[in-house]
Amino acid sequence: MLLTAGLTAMAVAHPHVFVDATIVAVFDGNGLVGIKNHWVYDEMYSAATFASADSDGNGQLSAKETEQLKNGILGPIASSNYYNYVLVGTEFLPAKGVKNFKAAMKNGKLALDFTVSFSIPVKQDYTMATVAVNDPTNYIQMTTDMEEADVEAPDELDVDFFADNLKGLTLFRAFRSEIQGLYMRFKK
Repeated sequence: MLLTAGLTAMAVAHPHVFVDATIVAVFDGNGLVGIKNHWVYDEMYSAATFASADSDGNGQLSAKETEQLKNGILGPIASSNYYNYVLVGTEFLPAKGVKNFKAAMKNGKLALDFTVSFSIPVKQDYTMATVAVNDPTNYIQMTTDMEEADVEAPDELDVDFFADNLKGLTLFRAFRSEIQGLYMRFKK
């Protein structure tokens, strides 16, 4: 069984797992369609999780082992939007699932790549959205450098974005004060 079972059930005062995350907001001609996530875990969690996931002991992740890893890590946090929070106005958008999941060990660290699907239709006037990636329980300390965040969008969309802290956005009160958000506005 993966070490991640029950991850979200335990809200604690200090982190037990550390993740460096980067994101890319993905648009198509119809609007925002997802947030690409790249998570790199700390060495201790990586070693234990990989050893647990590599059930055949061959030092590589098979398709079956990768699927079990996906279910073990992302399954428990699905109800928490996979820790991807997209705010439009005063509404957090529900994630529509995960796609393109990949897992690999790189330099002794477990790296996950996956896209969390969202849907914000593009309009003629600007739509404002804020994205944050964080575990509000602080079981996982997620460091997301939004200065490194990027956007993939077709040329026909006008997309502006910048990183800043979430101070003053009361809907993010549960987040630590140093958490940054990616602020975006987009239109046709």
